[in-house]
Amino acid sequence: MYSKARVGGHPIHPMIVAFPIAFYTATVATLLAYVGTLEAFWYRVAMVANVAGIITAAIAVIPGAIDLLALPKGSRARAAGLQHAGFNLVATGLFAVAALLIHRGWTHRMMVDGEYRFDATIPLAMSVVAWVSMVIAGSLGWTLVQTHHVGIKPAYIRANRPSREPELDAAETVHVAAAQAATTDAVAARRVRNARDTMDTLQPGRYRATPASSHRPQTIH
Repeated sequence: MYSKARVGGHPIHPMIVAFPIAFYTATVATLLAYVGTLEAFWYRVAMVANVAGIITAAIAVIPGAIDLLALPKGSRARAAGLQHAGFNLVATGLFAVAALLIHRGWTHRMMVDGEYRFDATIPLAMSVVAWVSMVIAGSLGWTLVQTHHVGIKPAYIRANRPSREPELDAAETVHVAAAQAATTDAVAARRVRNARDTMDTLQPGRYRATPASSHRPQTIH
């Protein structure tokens, strides 16, 4: 299924999600670095990376929502998309709370023995849980692309029959199959008419319908 939100034929959502993934991962990594070194630099980097991740995630939601709403209702692709969005919302919500805690710790920082000290225990725990939720959302996003082919332009291997399309439930499969069959029949009928017109041009009258009166039996008196 071709993506609805795209630029130059390329889906927008997959291009943007790399940024919040990188920023959220950097948040967890730098918080771990602060816990290990107790250097305020890493705490501040974690705060900046966390905020950047939330901003880019909010931007990525827009094209993602457009593509999600375009998926057929009741399909397995739509169900996977909703789960993908749900885990992403959980991740972003937890990272947002962690960002508030980190920012509060930074604004109320205290100096101990000539160095600033921060309590990163709760923000780190929330960030780790959020990161796991993000990974689950990422796996579901890969399922949308790899299994249901969302965001992939259909490749045609024969007329009016795409080689890739989202997996639908039974009812929608019947509907799609009927629509494809009707399209195929219409194409076949048009080809037959074109062939008859071509042959009639080459051999006039051969492929024209014969009047019914010409087939009436003659009466011998």
